[in-house]
Amino acid sequence: DKLNDLTSFLEGAAKSIMGKLDQFSFKMLVNNLKSNDYEAVKETIEQLEREKKPLGIPPLYFVSKEHPIPAVRKRAEEALGVLGDRALIEKLTKGKTTEESVKALIEEFGHYRQ
Repeated sequence: DKLNDLTSFLEGAAKSIMGKLDQFSFKMLVNNLKSNDYEAVKETIEQLEREKKPLGIPPLYFVSKEHPIPAVRKRAEEALGVLGDRALIEKLTKGKTTEESVKALIEEFGHYRQ
């Protein structure tokens, strides 16, 4: 249920900060990260690591905290260090709920940067 809530939450945020193409890409990203198929999620995470797009940080953070598969949570946590400055991520999320943390990360990383 929390993963479905994330989809709605992130779609709303994405609409306000990205163009239609980015919205579509972002929606696909979130849907792939919600999968219960470890290999599918792992491939999506690896793609994010290769692209190094900061937009992937908020959903990866959420997955690292709330995904029902422990191995997916661990893999997402590892990927956060590849995509962003772990110290900054920790600073932005310290003492916050998962939802508050995701909102803070969207404010910081919520758009595609060149």
